[in-house]
Amino acid sequence: MPDALGWLALRAAALVASVVGGVAGFGTGVIMVPVIAWTLGIKAAVPILTVAMLLGNGARMWFSRTEIDGRVVVAFLAGAAPAGIVGATLYSRADGALISRVLGVFMLLAVPLRRWLRRHGVRVRLGHFPAVGGAFGFLSALVGATGPIISPFFLGYGLRRGAYIATDALCTVGTYAVRLVVFERHGLITGSTVTLGLFLGAIMIAGAWIGRRLLDRLSEEGFVRIIEGLLVAFGLLFILFPKR
Repeated sequence: MPDALGWLALRAAALVASVVGGVAGFGTGVIMVPVIAWTLGIKAAVPILTVAMLLGNGARMWFSRTEIDGRVVVAFLAGAAPAGIVGATLYSRADGALISRVLGVFMLLAVPLRRWLRRHGVRVRLGHFPAVGGAFGFLSALVGATGPIISPFFLGYGLRRGAYIATDALCTVGTYAVRLVVFERHGLITGSTVTLGLFLGAIMIAGAWIGRRLLDRLSEEGFVRIIEGLLVAFGLLFILFPKR
């Protein structure tokens, strides 16, 4: 369990991250994974975030529930669920330092990859989502934060604002629920994990509500620049100073 300063850092990060996620549709995991990792260790990061994000994404989905694209959710989860089982199993057996370096490399690559996808105007159809979901399910189980490179596929399909936020959130909830079962079977879900996850998730509900209120008022580009800066900074940190 974290000390007093750790609780404060986690609380502040959860609120900021969930507001960013509520506006930009991604960024919550990018902010939370490094904070959890450097507070409690890299092996604790994804399991705790999984519990927290179930609540946080559930709130984001609920606040925009009338705009969910159900066909996208079904197609996405068809690939995400089985791939998530594989990714979560690998995560449970991997060394903490290796996970840290993989996370760092992923964060650094996410910036140019996301820009490349946007620059080339990716055209996405419903039939692409099982593959997109498979990539998300596998990678997110290993590194915890794949929103920056997954978001262009939802946008490329034509989802915007509330429809994008709610559909992405429900896809994430389904994926994380499967991952939670795998983590529990491998002993990564403990009483402390659930307590911390629920604590952060409760804060994320408030952040998701604030983000929804800000969604139509703030520019997405400003948040994208902040997230890309965080990706580069934390990516270098996790590669140069791997956390176990």
